[in-house]
Amino acid sequence: MKSIITAVLTCSVLFGISLMTTRLLYERAPQEAAKDSETTSDSPEQNVEQTSPKKAMPVSFRPDNAVSIEAVLQMSDSIKKMEQQLIEREQRLIKDEQRVKLLLDDLVTEQNELRAFSEGIDAKVESLQQMASAFNKTLNELESRKIELEQLEKKTGSDDESKQKELDSKVNDVKSWFANLDAEQSADYLKEFANNGKLEFAASLLQKMPDRQKSKILGVMSDPVLVEQLIDSLEIRPKQ
Repeated sequence: MKSIITAVLTCSVLFGISLMTTRLLYERAPQEAAKDSETTSDSPEQNVEQTSPKKAMPVSFRPDNAVSIEAVLQMSDSIKKMEQQLIEREQRLIKDEQRVKLLLDDLVTEQNELRAFSEGIDAKVESLQQMASAFNKTLNELESRKIELEQLEKKTGSDDESKQKELDSKVNDVKSWFANLDAEQSADYLKEFANNGKLEFAASLLQKMPDRQKSKILGVMSDPVLVEQLIDSLEIRPKQ
């Protein structure tokens, strides 16, 4: 772009110089003609030579309308202004191009960040899915183990119903013997059962006794904590 502007400016200056040279030559032409006429009158040989006309080589093409120096200067100023405007426009275009490039770089950076964030989310989702699958697998295994334990308890009689039946059977075996004891002996046996970890057996045995005998046995006990535990157990247990 700069080379084109420089070429235009150079052509304009050469055109102005050519125009000025042409005007000067046309102004000097009459003076040279007068001098030639004087020389021809002095020498006939020169007169003969002048009678044979020669075609003069044109220096430049003369425009139809004469262009003044002011017009050339104005044209030069106009060209300079156009050149300055083109330079400023080119600078603006360069700045716009740099701005667009920065925007594109920012967009690419944001796109890369979003892609990385998306990949991280996908990895976390996949990890959560794996954890959920493992958790469901563990739950299924625990459920299977629970079913197996329930079946095993039913087979071995270790469930609550079987335990209660077994306890009632043991209590019924000693109920008649325990009923023939006096209150002090019954209290001592119940305390011994409780101290050996058979509080439930002691409470069940006491539950089988008549209400009057229960009151006597609890009245002679010297351990108020055991009395309270037995009373609580009697209140919870249904009367048989």
